[in-house]
Amino acid sequence: MKHRLNYLLVGCVLVLAVACFLSVSRPLTFERQRAEREKVVMERLHIIGQAQETYCRQHGHYAESLDTLVRNGLLADSLQFVPYSDHERFSLRTTVEITPSGRSLPQMECGAHYRQYLHGLDKAAIGSLTEKAEQTGDYPGVKVGGF
Repeated sequence: MKHRLNYLLVGCVLVLAVACFLSVSRPLTFERQRAEREKVVMERLHIIGQAQETYCRQHGHYAESLDTLVRNGLLADSLQFVPYSDHERFSLRTTVEITPSGRSLPQMECGAHYRQYLHGLDKAAIGSLTEKAEQTGDYPGVKVGGF
């Protein structure tokens, strides 16, 4: 009887040890995967930003869609999609602000939401990131440009 209790206690200790390990490793694994994915997404956003700058120099305003950049040969078709997403496109917004002196100032914002490029990872962690960004008024993901 005494040996059975010892085995039961050893089993409980092992289960608790595994639970503790997983509670520490999951967030660390998520953050590592998030950093790796954000690096790839930021590289693609940088390429889109360069294509937009080239288009703006040629036309005086930013392209209103990624398709326009593709049609003008400034962006490869595959680069308009968010890596790791389910074939979703980057969001793109453009505007032209008129300065007090009357000068036109084109502006552009291109980004990807957490839910897009973190697709397939821990949903609770993604939700927490999104909620935190929304509470602080930040963009819930990564972007270039902005208004």
